[in-house]
Amino acid sequence: MKIYNNIHSFINDYYAKHPNGHYFDQDTLKFFGERLSDMRINKTIEVKEDYRGDKHDCYVISRLQRKHPNGPKRTLAYFDVETLDDI
Repeated sequence: MKIYNNIHSFINDYYAKHPNGHYFDQDTLKFFGERLSDMRINKTIEVKEDYRGDKHDCYVISRLQRKHPNGPKRTLAYFDVETLDDI
């Protein structure tokens, strides 16, 4: 388990494990009204449950969704610490 100091090192590791991933692509971010400059990675690890009920230790990314239907909203994204899969 690695503790990240910035979002860019996390994204580099994400693409190393998911070369065909699109989570941080410019087109994907633009669709949701997000920017890398608005994203922060938390220093703590949280335990989250996926849709099947399996528990995962997760990195937490705070992001600002500018195109949210109710106006700009800060949301959280969770990524498994082992696989870097989006939970």
